[in-house]
Amino acid sequence: MIEFKDVGFSYQDEALLRHIDFKMEDGQFVGILGPNGGGKSTFLKLALGLIKPISGSLVITDERVAYLSQTTPSADRDFQCTVEELVTLGCIQGKKLFPNKADRAKVKSLLEEFDLYDLRKHLMGELSGGQLQRARFAKALAGDPTLLIFDEPDAGMDEENHHRMVHVIERLHKEGKSILFVSHHPHDLEHADAVYFIENGELITYEQELERGHQHVSL
Repeated sequence: MIEFKDVGFSYQDEALLRHIDFKMEDGQFVGILGPNGGGKSTFLKLALGLIKPISGSLVITDERVAYLSQTTPSADRDFQCTVEELVTLGCIQGKKLFPNKADRAKVKSLLEEFDLYDLRKHLMGELSGGQLQRARFAKALAGDPTLLIFDEPDAGMDEENHHRMVHVIERLHKEGKSILFVSHHPHDLEHADAVYFIENGELITYEQELERGHQHVSL
């Protein structure tokens, strides 16, 4: 569960978010839309606990959180491991040092689902941007998170893999995972339980944004 109560955040005297009230229950699929610079990234950093609000209060109860950003860190591309090894790392948590039989089966399934099985022995630096993003997505799922936070995760993906990603996210929701999904594409969120719009540091429902007369693709 994530809950914002009258949350505000400022940086160098610039208000990036103002009076944000937001609640996401366990198992919900919530979408976030909005222009670049509108406050989406700041909102996600707060939800991830990377920064603290200047005002108001914030509660996050999920313990296993996976985050997939829109950009691939250079460290991921430079990491000297294969695709299979990267995804396997997602299974190793806490004191577990080596994957077991169930972990290996999960990794194989994820590699197949993300069309990466034939690339499993390739090094990360040999992948295209879209392939690397899919590998990072598969690694995130390998750890069996309860909450998944996506920040426009289709970076570098072609149309086929974009649709594959949306299908996976919808499947995860049906399985009871909590999904917080920032997207530029309203159609990606047509199965979301709720959709919000952030602009100029203000959070409103997508329906309220459409009522203002702004032209967006309807869900």
